[in-house]
Amino acid sequence: MASTSSNEFNLIIPIESQSAEIKLGSDVTIPCHLSPEISANDMEIRWFKETDCACLYKNREVIEGRSYEGRTGLSTQELNRGNVSLNFREFRESDIGFYLCQVISEDRTEEITVGVEAREDSDGKPVNQPSKIQGRQVNLTLHASNRTWGENQRMKMEESALMTELEVNYVKVLHQTIFKVFKNQGKKLEQTELQLKASKTDLERVLQQLETIREKCGLENRKDLDMKESQMQITKYIEEKQNQLEEKDTQLKKMSKQMSEKEKLLKSTIKEMETSKQQLETLRQEQMRQEEMLEKKEQLRISEFNEKSKCLEETKSLLEERDGKIKDLEKEKERLDEELQDKDRRLKDINAKLMQTVREVEEKQNQLQGKHTQLENIHKMMSEKMRRPENKARELEASKCPPEEKETKDTHLEK
Repeated sequence: MASTSSNEFNLIIPIESQSAEIKLGSDVTIPCHLSPEISANDMEIRWFKETDCACLYKNREVIEGRSYEGRTGLSTQELNRGNVSLNFREFRESDIGFYLCQVISEDRTEEITVGVEAREDSDGKPVNQPSKIQGRQVNLTLHASNRTWGENQRMKMEESALMTELEVNYVKVLHQTIFKVFKNQGKKLEQTELQLKASKTDLERVLQQLETIREKCGLENRKDLDMKESQMQITKYIEEKQNQLEEKDTQLKKMSKQMSEKEKLLKSTIKEMETSKQQLETLRQEQMRQEEMLEKKEQLRISEFNEKSKCLEETKSLLEERDGKIKDLEKEKERLDEELQDKDRRLKDINAKLMQTVREVEEKQNQLQGKHTQLENIHKMMSEKMRRPENKARELEASKCPPEEKETKDTHLEK
């Protein structure tokens, strides 16, 4: 065995046990060993099925859980080799689940969770619900689990272990008290019987003496005064002894009556204890039912919380995505605003140039208008100058033609 300190150890599941397969209804060993291999005889070992204490080893004594009487235990011969495995007899469907093993040595506590689950079904999913496997043999697998236990569950574990230890101690104290009472009463009865036998022996001896005296008195003179006095003394002695015997008989009857009363009281106490135990079991079952309801509610609350957390994460992701888009839009808006400002500046420049061009065009139009007016004036002047030779030519022709033709030409010209 290694010489390592008992305060330095870990809990492991042997490799060969991690893939072990078992069947319902058979004896099962849920493995757990100390590493390094040191003695666990002076340690405290606690096994829990979920939050219910299945087995407790303390002060070198194995205590079965209240719901596992006659079905769980540890191999005390293997403890010196660090084997703290839990032994199950007739493993049931209700025993499937997760087990927590705690080993306490002075100020150090180590623990490991062991999962006992059914092998995968035809759909490739593990079967771990008793309702799915009831009525048929199912192979089970053992494996180390990384399941975590909440603070509420650990408080229930401590309460279950304490109740298991208190119940066993209460039964022990009660048995010891009953044994002491019976032992003391037995001693008193033995002493009374010895005293009664001694009294009977004395009485028989006195009666024999009386018979001897009477025989002697029959042979001698019965009227002798000394014999009468002796007979009176003997009679008195016999009466005293008879009185003492009656007193002891009365005491014995009284003690017997007290014993009967104490026996009745003891039976009543045992009956009350059994009733209390049944009530305690009923309360425990009710507590377990309430704990299961609370655990279901807690699981439902955790599930709702996880769903809400998931929704919040999705909402947060959408908000972050929206914020990113908003930032992109703001950047795009800033870019467009800059472009618009740039375009406005360009437009203002273009408008200014356009206004200048318009003014220049207007000036040119005014200049052209002036030139056009001048051209019209020139055209009129030229028209007048052109009409002057025609008029002169007409006058010459008119002076040459007869007066009738002249009138006809003038009429034609007028037309």
